[in-house]
Amino acid sequence: MLPPEYGGRSAVGKYGEPGVSAHTPMTPSADLCWSLTAPVIAGQPRMRVAMRQRGGRVSYPARTERDLTATPPSQPAAVRLYSDDGYCRILALDFDAKDRTAEQIADVAYDVFQAQAILDQEGAWFLTDHAHGGTHIYVLLAQPLAFLEARELVEAMAQRWPTLDPSPHQSIRRGCITVPGSAHRLGGHRELTISERSLREYTAALRTPARTIRHLRLSLRDEILAVRSKRAAETAQEPHSTPSVYEAGIGRVMGHKYLSLAHEGDWAAHGYTSPSEARWAVLWSAMATGHTREDVAARMCDGRWPGLWALHAHRTDPWTTFAGDWKRMEPLFNATNHDEQTPARTSDTSANSHRGDPTPTDTHGLTRTWRSLLHTVEATEFPGARGWARRVLLRALAKQAHEIGSTLTATGVRGLSLATGTSPETVAALLRELATQDDPWITLTIRARGRDASAYELRIPDRHRERATNLRWIKGKAHALRPVFEQLGAPAALVYEAIEQGHGSSPATIQLRTGLSRTAVTEALASLDGWHLIAGDAEAGYQLTSTDADLNHLAERFGIIRARARRVATYREQRRRWWAYLDRHLYRLREADLAADAQILELLDEMRLNDLPPPDNPAKHHQAGAA
Repeated sequence: MLPPEYGGRSAVGKYGEPGVSAHTPMTPSADLCWSLTAPVIAGQPRMRVAMRQRGGRVSYPARTERDLTATPPSQPAAVRLYSDDGYCRILALDFDAKDRTAEQIADVAYDVFQAQAILDQEGAWFLTDHAHGGTHIYVLLAQPLAFLEARELVEAMAQRWPTLDPSPHQSIRRGCITVPGSAHRLGGHRELTISERSLREYTAALRTPARTIRHLRLSLRDEILAVRSKRAAETAQEPHSTPSVYEAGIGRVMGHKYLSLAHEGDWAAHGYTSPSEARWAVLWSAMATGHTREDVAARMCDGRWPGLWALHAHRTDPWTTFAGDWKRMEPLFNATNHDEQTPARTSDTSANSHRGDPTPTDTHGLTRTWRSLLHTVEATEFPGARGWARRVLLRALAKQAHEIGSTLTATGVRGLSLATGTSPETVAALLRELATQDDPWITLTIRARGRDASAYELRIPDRHRERATNLRWIKGKAHALRPVFEQLGAPAALVYEAIEQGHGSSPATIQLRTGLSRTAVTEALASLDGWHLIAGDAEAGYQLTSTDADLNHLAERFGIIRARARRVATYREQRRRWWAYLDRHLYRLREADLAADAQILELLDEMRLNDLPPPDNPAKHHQAGAA
């Protein structure tokens, strides 16, 4: 391929400088570039706005996602590459000069030239933009590519060209890329150097045929084999949980291996010989978890399980295949599991009427009073960002108290970690801090020993005891951190809860109720509105447009349930090792205890404390003196 200045394709501008020279007459405006390319590149009409991080870098978290706009936002913005069913319409090649040194920029230029040469030789149609030393190549596809095929191809290219970052194609949910016209964090925007007419032709009609993609795969066959071997080795190292998992705070979820298949459909990496075998494994696990056929079909339709859909997509009629598989598997599953009983933990929440003042035996009433009191004063007792984790942890303890019907809970730091979305180390530190405060909200009643976790009891602080006697209970269920807010953030959870409790009349009211800063409230409202969880504005107020089912649905889309399953598998392995350690050393510990008891008895004998006469009764001496 010849460079443009020597008669080659006019798809790339001069490389090496930040952006394109202002005097270039062919350069389309940022608004035009965005309006023409963003809808073509995006796998769905959604974008994520950048969030600033330390060191001047930016990230594109799910909490900033919102509907795609016709004009570029003022901040850097990236579009989602994959549709909900796991297909992309372009291959996005991100060549990155991370520190923007002269050497890195030269390496990017070399790799970009090599990539363009191969693409041009195979007859691919592509656009190229650049800004501040980095370059994006967008290969326009005539037929959408499935996630596994696109990921494998881009990772193979990254094996050949070291400056290529494959991460935009490595996740269906997180995969995104900034497009022509998007603002850049260092200033300016991503720019093309083709004319407006050529740009319109590219985006309207010019596409890379499927045979060109097949030829590219052949030219990269060695790199593809290396990628497959590497991914199979990584998959073998991942912890695999059992098909169904029970843990405090998360309910029942599928094992990580089967969720990974449902999300990505990478059957070869997990050691299956065919898509059909992997498909049956996922359906069997879904049955074991309690999903119905309608539950599974809904997840395949709305994009929560694109990998499972991909395992069916190669069949002529995927839905007929799915229905037939389920019909054949259901009697086999029932025959295998008809003798198994699923233990269910229940608590009698209707044993007390919960009217009037709670009695000493009304544990649910005491817990609700404790929750309502915390709800009233938490913004002042645990203010600012430092208080978020403490408030969520106290909520988790209250939720556990309701579930077991006791104000004394012994869940363990790992169970509370899953309920709060924080690490076990953070939970342990916060429990110690909260229990050792003056006039605390919780007290450490029983210390951890062996297999038994520490037990903490809910306590109404003395300073609030008078207020608690005339307190009105809050409505609704007790929640810790609902799974979706692990992604959207604790501020969004507090704002959502405030609106849920009827405090959404204005941002100022929400700020007063939550104790958050004005900036945090504004960002949380934008995030919740971007995901259509709330509606309204600052003048008319805000109201919920979602239910708990919608929150759980979104949590599955974010992959939070899958991440929790992976953590459960890790925690189970840690618990198994700890229990094995206790079993190995239990006899030794008992011997040590007996030896210590023998030493104490020997010491008592030496001191002859056991031979001393009992002390005189003072009453007898008094009576003798009186006589």
